[in-house]
Amino acid sequence: MGKEIEYSDFYVQDSEYGDAIVARDFYIPESTLPFMACTYRWPGAQLHWHHYWEILCQIEGRTRIRVGNEEFLSEEGDITIIGSEELHSTRKISSEHCLLILQFQGSVLMPYLKTIEDFRYLSNMIFENLGFKQHFRIQNNYYIRGLLEKTLQEYRERQFGYEIQIQAYLMQMFAFFLRSRYIQVPELGAEKQQALEKVRHSLIYMEENYNRDLSLAEVAERSNISIYNFCRLFKKATDNTFIEYMNYIRLKEAEKMLLCSDRSVGDIALDSGFSSLSYFNRLFKRKNSISPLQYRKQNRTKNEQDKNSIEADDSL
Repeated sequence: MGKEIEYSDFYVQDSEYGDAIVARDFYIPESTLPFMACTYRWPGAQLHWHHYWEILCQIEGRTRIRVGNEEFLSEEGDITIIGSEELHSTRKISSEHCLLILQFQGSVLMPYLKTIEDFRYLSNMIFENLGFKQHFRIQNNYYIRGLLEKTLQEYRERQFGYEIQIQAYLMQMFAFFLRSRYIQVPELGAEKQQALEKVRHSLIYMEENYNRDLSLAEVAERSNISIYNFCRLFKKATDNTFIEYMNYIRLKEAEKMLLCSDRSVGDIALDSGFSSLSYFNRLFKRKNSISPLQYRKQNRTKNEQDKNSIEADDSL
């Protein structure tokens, strides 16, 4: 099926966050299809995140996969779906392992979700509220395995029309996941889509300026809407209040900084846009069930264990 794409082609060390591994070149140069496919046999990847969605299919062996606060044992035939901006890592736990990896923009997968895919965090929040299943095992998974292998082959060979064929395979896969009730997707009615369009500029402004002290009036002004109408439309568009969504973004960014920098909790709270350390600590513990310092210590310990295991396996 052609030359196997190397792990190092897609990951680099990021200077801003020290040892964190972040994505590079997750989409092909052609503007028509932001997409990447490869097979992956490296011992593992430390905690990292990226702006693209990802599907991992266990082709051989066993792998421990962490997504956010969840850990999964991935065995042959298992599927793991990772949303954009989600912290995740992998580590093989068998002598031989192989993952088939697909990375793509959500709009490639589900064009009808294009409305929310424009925003970095909105799709993740909606899927979290639905109880989106990230890891699942498919019985007699020959059909999905076949589609994944065809997708990889199309990507490698890049014959005329391969962009259309890859999208078709992806749609077939997710139609199967949906009909078999492995996953759910939000239903975006006409009213919700209209509301999203009306507050679009405000949502983008919030995601680009989360670390500033943003007022409701300032954000509403970005969409040229009165505060009253903005609150009503925002709730309809996101199923959250302005404050709830703002805190969601800030907590997600704080989680990254806690794991990938040595800055104090107080500095991270301020850099994430929180003006009160006690308020940040309270919200963080409500979301993660542990304090920010415990979150850093717990995850860094696991990450160091992963790093040592990866290096040991790689030296064999």
